[in-house]
Amino acid sequence: MDTEQLKSDLECITGQRAMDAGDTMILVLARLDAVAEAVDLPIKLKHYLSQRSYVKALAWLEDPSIPHKV
Repeated sequence: MDTEQLKSDLECITGQRAMDAGDTMILVLARLDAVAEAVDLPIKLKHYLSQRSYVKALAWLEDPSIPHKV
């Protein structure tokens, strides 16, 4: 898992940053869906991504130890 790319994609989807040149919403969502299918993901992160709870997934990336009720 490329954590920096994942964080960047989540920031784009949640409106916290502009998309990189050449990216589209469809491409970013496809990358997020591909990450959600990864076998080695932590269970919470996998849940957030598979449910498209992108704000929660981003919060989890920033601090996996806090309870996430975003």
